Amino acid sequence: MVKHVVSHLLVLLLSLLFTQSAVAAAQWYGDKERGWFWREEPPKPVVPEPKPEPKAIPSPTVPAPEPAKPATATAAMEAVRAELEEAKNAAILTPTPDKVAHYLKLQEQTMNQAMLFTDMWQRVRWANPTLDYAFIHPTAAGGVRVDRQLTRDEQKAAVKAVAKDNGLFFFFKPNCPFCDEQGRILQALASEYDMTIMPIALNGATNPYFPNAKPDNGIAATMGVQDAPALFIVNPDTKESLPLGYGVIPLDEIETRIRRLLTMQPGVY
Repeated sequence: MVKHVVSHLLVLLLSLLFTQSAVAAAQWYGDKERGWFWREEPPKPVVPEPKPEPKAIPSPTVPAPEPAKPATATAAMEAVRAELEEAKNAAILTPTPDKVAHYLKLQEQTMNQAMLFTDMWQRVRWANPTLDYAFIHPTAAGGVRVDRQLTRDEQKAAVKAVAKDNGLFFFFKPNCPFCDEQGRILQALASEYDMTIMPIALNGATNPYFPNAKPDNGIAATMGVQDAPALFIVNPDTKESLPLGYGVIPLDEIETRIRRLLTMQPGVY
């Protein structure tokens, strides 16, 4: 019985081996072109390509903040004044030793800065005669005397030159002592410079220094005379006129005004 079983098992085993060999042989014969590839390396595993990373969306460009502009000298000076005023008020309201000392310290600094400016201002004037008013018009006693004399001579020369082509209209009114005094001054002016004076009486007025005055024939209104005594310098050739002023004008002031109005540009002294 045992032998019978063993023989059956052997037959079964041989059948399996034969079947496997036949299958292997069939596979080899079906793929004989490749030869005997028992040493063939296994195929490399397929590595998936990396997915492209999504592109970052650029953030909107924010402009860089502009650098702060430096404070102007005016703003800086206002800050100094404000600090000094605040320290003073704080010391007045609460006069503790610390607050009073703080105010005095700031005040001393401000005074020192002002003294430094004054010193530098003087040095610059001394080095630049065109910036020094005292160079043109001295302020020292001897310089003032010489300057006045030179100015006087220039005024006289200017009035003499103007008197050759120009005259004065002198308007006066009745019962006017100021008009009488102005008549006296004008008489001296005519004598010194040989300048023609045309006295014009308003409303039948008379003047002791100009008894032969002409009555007003409407010329006062035409020239815009507002009151009397009034002086106008007139060029008979060009018919141009300029008011010298109203009221009593002394002789040296008349000379000054004639020189400035007819021989000097505005702003020049």
